[in-house]
Amino acid sequence: MLLALTLLVTLGQPTVWAEFDTAQLKGRPSRLAWSDDGQEICLQVVDGEIAGHLTFYHYLVTRGETPRPLDSAPAWLEPYWRWKSAKSFFGEPLFAITVDTQKKIVDNLSGNSIDHASYLREWITGDQLIRSKQTAGTTIINRLLLRGQVIGEFVDEQIMPGYTFSWSPEDRRLIAYRAKSGKLTIMNIEGETQTVGATGDIVLPAWSEDSMSLAYLERTGRHTFALVVIPVQ
Repeated sequence: MLLALTLLVTLGQPTVWAEFDTAQLKGRPSRLAWSDDGQEICLQVVDGEIAGHLTFYHYLVTRGETPRPLDSAPAWLEPYWRWKSAKSFFGEPLFAITVDTQKKIVDNLSGNSIDHASYLREWITGDQLIRSKQTAGTTIINRLLLRGQVIGEFVDEQIMPGYTFSWSPEDRRLIAYRAKSGKLTIMNIEGETQTVGATGDIVLPAWSEDSMSLAYLERTGRHTFALVVIPVQ
């Protein structure tokens, strides 16, 4: 049984380390990684839509300082990302993520076709009514599941491991993730959860290597994000 009010960790006051405009960054956020000493965070953004034709940019963020563009990814980004975004918690088979894939046929009434717009009018023609029930394609929904909870959902897009969740370092035995509500949520290996109520529309949660800080991006506008860090006691 999941206990929504379980206090798994004691959290301190959130601090905004930096704010970003994706237009200025030349891409959309794709990775967030802590340095080994916990003093810096690397933000990776990606530009492009097709695999093999993507361009990545990296920025180094230190609290209270202007983010600095990097010529390449820091050496510690990949090792950090491997354990942070793995399918299971340090090889623990009972604490592993599964993928649920669903295909949904969308009719014109639910889709984005011109016949969908006709339903916003007071009168529609019989021909429009017939076309509205014809298929407008298939939507593919991939959900990441852990202990009965949805910890990530990707609709008509490739799954990005680690985009909606982060394992903690091994001593904590926790995972932080974006709940269906968009709020930051923490779960332990028994499936008990703790929701951080002051959060909303978060992505890229990331535990520091000493497990004493939890970072994430929170959307503040159509193209803007805040990098927030919460101390963990």
